Amino acid sequence: MGRSDDMLIIRGVNVFPSQIEEVLVQMQEVAPHYQLIVEREHNLDILTVMVEINPDLPIDEIKTLEKIERKIQTEIEHVLGISVTVKLVEPRTVERSEGKAKRIIDNRKI
Repeated sequence: MGRSDDMLIIRGVNVFPSQIEEVLVQMQEVAPHYQLIVEREHNLDILTVMVEINPDLPIDEIKTLEKIERKIQTEIEHVLGISVTVKLVEPRTVERSEGKAKRIIDNRKI
């Protein structure tokens, strides 16, 4: 499945970044650069998937971006079994790093 040190527990569900990556690489509308942001609101964990839009695709309408976000959100929810928020960002927005990419930002106060 994935490395246990990369695993997140979101609302009682084990979430591996590799599960999300598998969904994203199948979609031509987005690039394979993403980041997972976990926050806690009112004792509920919120997972946001920030993913870069594919720079090669001509997208000129907000409606199109919203449709892509909903498509990704539906696929990830199908795989994980929990709801997530998807946020599309411009190319080269997700931080790149040497070596292993920092895919997870956990802002929960434990």
